Amino acid sequence: MDEVKSLEFLRAIATEGETANMWTAGEAVGLDRGATESLGLELMDRGYLEMASLSGAVRLTTQGSQELQGAAGAEQAPDLEALLDRIAGQEVELGPTASKDLKADLATLRAALGRSRPLNPVVKACLAAIDGALEKAGESTGALRDQLASFKP
Repeated sequence: MDEVKSLEFLRAIATEGETANMWTAGEAVGLDRGATESLGLELMDRGYLEMASLSGAVRLTTQGSQELQGAAGAEQAPDLEALLDRIAGQEVELGPTASKDLKADLATLRAALGRSRPLNPVVKACLAAIDGALEKAGESTGALRDQLASFKP
């Protein structure tokens, strides 16, 4: 099943919360009963869902919740791209090595965001490294740091 449909299915289940049922979630995203069963089993196989009862009640696992959060982080990517452009264009007072590292961190983060499913540990590490460089640059980068802090992978 395609990733978009899988994410829609997981979102429908997350929206239903404790009363989540894979049959109603499948119906909500336009799947027939056979496709719902296949997708539900595939997501359980991946560790994103767990069966709560034989009547179709399901729960998101911790891994399933993280997958949804990662997808939400990917949806924020265009705004983050604009922020990365502003950071790259900012004249910051760093030494030559730190400036080179900042450019590399920005490039690495852009590459990570270009993935179909960005890897959260890579995104977190890059955000932390960029924030560290901006912190060293002084108070003039405070607004950029505040904006950067609003992105949670």
